[in-house]
Amino acid sequence: MTTITASHTRTVAAMYEAFGRGDLAGILSHLSEDVTWDVTEEPWTPHEAGVPWLMPRRGHAEVAEFFEIVGAWNYERFELLDMLTSDTQVAAEIRLTAILPNGNRIDEVVIHLWTFGPDGKVLTLRRMLDTGANIAAATG
Repeated sequence: MTTITASHTRTVAAMYEAFGRGDLAGILSHLSEDVTWDVTEEPWTPHEAGVPWLMPRRGHAEVAEFFEIVGAWNYERFELLDMLTSDTQVAAEIRLTAILPNGNRIDEVVIHLWTFGPDGKVLTLRRMLDTGANIAAATG
């Protein structure tokens, strides 16, 4: 593992640890000021369905709104299973089980794809997940 990939891996692990502590500032410190969060150019069903935690976000203030939403969930499991790294990206495999404030449950494996800039800050996050299960949890 190169020094760069090791640094990116440590950064992603630190963000998950900060999430576990409820430390939003600890997460945001690793993100670029203009970070993009689940922003795609193509239509994406959860965006169209209005799933609150899957809406596109830009910048620290909008990402903080994301963490307000998911911070209200009751997590039974949030486990980092594995990470794959390159010089510019880290793919993290997460096992997630949570009860939402509306009483619905999410139980899935998700992939988070973190892309880093030359300054070592996160430029983008893209998540690969079960869109149908997330829509059902938000609306069911």
